[in-house]
Amino acid sequence: MAATIVATHERATAAERILRAAVVLFRERGYHGSSMRTLARALRMEAASLYYHFRSKQEILFAILDHTLDDLLAGVGRAVASADGPEARLRAAVRFHVLFHTDSQHEAFLSHSELRSLTQGNLRLVLTRRDEYERVFRGLLASGVRAGVFQVADVRLTAMAILTMCTGVATWFADGGRLSPEAIADRYVEMIMKSVKR
Repeated sequence: MAATIVATHERATAAERILRAAVVLFRERGYHGSSMRTLARALRMEAASLYYHFRSKQEILFAILDHTLDDLLAGVGRAVASADGPEARLRAAVRFHVLFHTDSQHEAFLSHSELRSLTQGNLRLVLTRRDEYERVFRGLLASGVRAGVFQVADVRLTAMAILTMCTGVATWFADGGRLSPEAIADRYVEMIMKSVKR
């Protein structure tokens, strides 16, 4: 039993290492510009060893995007649960979203730039989960409208605009830049609240 637990942990650790290296490689070279052989070299392992953990490069990409969505959905859930009232909940959700896109910048970037590289089946799964995340923001806006706190003519369009604006941080943010992630998040929150508040 103990040997099985150790083997499972080592396998999980190796899989995590592969995913982390793939994130870097896919960000630098793009999915189509990366090969399993190049990934194996970066990890100092045999290419055949990669296939013990992942059957294909496509499976690696899907795992990266799926894990990113896990983190997004869990994180926004925690952020919203810790706030009270429509305005505080939207502030918390926007703040989380911006900070996620600075803290997990490469994963966030790939989750948008490499959608085109997914198979149709994997794309459907990812888009379903991405829609689930967008529904959180639509729900927050609709709740604020019902409470008379927000004035939003088109909840769906506004949610998409907020997410697009905040997601863009992943394309330009640089550590050590003029503003810290927290300062960027604060400013985005204020801009968005000004645009939706009654």
